[in-house]
Amino acid sequence: MKKLMMAAVLAAMCSGCVMMNDAFDYGPITIDVGKPDTHFIDNSVQPLKKGTATAHGIICFVEGDASINAAMENGGISKIHHVDYKVRNILGIVGSRTTTVWGE
Repeated sequence: MKKLMMAAVLAAMCSGCVMMNDAFDYGPITIDVGKPDTHFIDNSVQPLKKGTATAHGIICFVEGDASINAAMENGGISKIHHVDYKVRNILGIVGSRTTTVWGE
């Protein structure tokens, strides 16, 4: 019974609570990954402006707006050239997700 409890605790610790990585490879210890979103590449738009939006989390609490719309508003962008994402997660305890939008 003790081994089963230890296995359950270990599994819960490795799964983490703040998983902000729906589009990335995941490492249960730490992750600090940036990745472009190739669905938004539009070569008819110049990447002259940059807008970012970030959401932060600790344990089970996450706050912020890391949406593409928030990043566009923060950068004064009306047309998207491309979108980049950066995810940081440490032991599933502390995490952040930043969306960066490039465009006009």
